[in-house]
Amino acid sequence: MVTLSTTSQVPNSMATPAHPIKNPGQVVNQFTITEEAEATETLKLVQQEDISELKNALKDYDMTSISSDDLKKIGSQLYRKGLIDSRAFWLFMDGSRAVDAYGFPTDTHVKFNAIALFNETLEGYVDLFKSNPYVARQEGASDFMKGLVTANHALAALSYFATSSNNKLSVDERV
Repeated sequence: MVTLSTTSQVPNSMATPAHPIKNPGQVVNQFTITEEAEATETLKLVQQEDISELKNALKDYDMTSISSDDLKKIGSQLYRKGLIDSRAFWLFMDGSRAVDAYGFPTDTHVKFNAIALFNETLEGYVDLFKSNPYVARQEGASDFMKGLVTANHALAALSYFATSSNNKLSVDERV
């Protein structure tokens, strides 16, 4: 009979530090939004109340310096309102991806640049799929990529709304 001590170190630790961000100062990328109409369309916001509510919820957040805890709150709100799908929601919930020895999220209070993290994650998977087409053809790969793109678009819209002072919906509907 073998007896294992429950107080010993975990032999196969799942501990992983936060995903390293190569360009932590990145604030602009191909997903950057500079107009309210584009931001409202990205999140499919049609009611003025929705925009005002979202802007109010985001007023204390900076997407270039945000914690995993805060991303979870924002992602949950967006998902409950149907503004992002489950694939993008997972990326918001995953945050910085730091986990302890048992696989549980850790350092969830530490702030990081979510714009850079989400964009670099997408670029990394694009490179992986280009260099290994077999991986790109695996079941779920295209859904995962769609989630990464959706999350980047949503984060860009959130960043716009978090820094915009205008609360009025102003979509140009000229025919």
